[in-house]
Amino acid sequence: MYSKKDYLKHTILFILTLIATTLAGGEWVYGKSVIAKGDDFLSWDFFLRSFAFSIPFIGILLIHELGHLFTSIHHKVKSSLPLFIPAWLGFLGIPSIGTFGAIIQMKSFVNSRKKFFDIGVAGPLAGFVIALGVLTYGFTTLPAAEYIYEIHPEYADPEFEGYGDQVVDFELGNNLLFSLMSSTLADPERMPELSELIHYPFLFAGYLALFFTA
Repeated sequence: MYSKKDYLKHTILFILTLIATTLAGGEWVYGKSVIAKGDDFLSWDFFLRSFAFSIPFIGILLIHELGHLFTSIHHKVKSSLPLFIPAWLGFLGIPSIGTFGAIIQMKSFVNSRKKFFDIGVAGPLAGFVIALGVLTYGFTTLPAAEYIYEIHPEYADPEFEGYGDQVVDFELGNNLLFSLMSSTLADPERMPELSELIHYPFLFAGYLALFFTA
């Protein structure tokens, strides 16, 4: 059904996307980049730690696309393999999440609304189930509250009064699912502020995956 060239192309793009999202994870989670210097440089150790973001994030996207693909195969609709789009923009100084997402392309006519619906809904449903698992793990294994001092040691300074105009305020919006899971699964003493959620790789990966799933 697929040629060796197809497998090679899609595998290379998948690996490049995994690397790109790992680089992006290092920037978001740990504030470190491969183009920075000194303490802000993304060392090999922090690159490996950033897989805690990229693997669940890309894993959820992969399951999402496989949901489309396997349902297409079930309905005998010819489709491409999942095509991942790497997009790390750190070299431009622009925040990114390392990817523009992933797609599959249906290559044959779909002769039924039911088949079209089944193929369309299978991806989001599959991705949502895995995203729930990632978020459940993230909320139930939150590190101690002092973890944030590893990333922002300035927070431990009693005289620290914020960054002023030097840093743009950034905060992920809350949603019903996050409110429910944080109140029922998370230790209240360890639950981060929404403005710090980007530093918790499983929660951040799950949050982004929900956006793609929606």
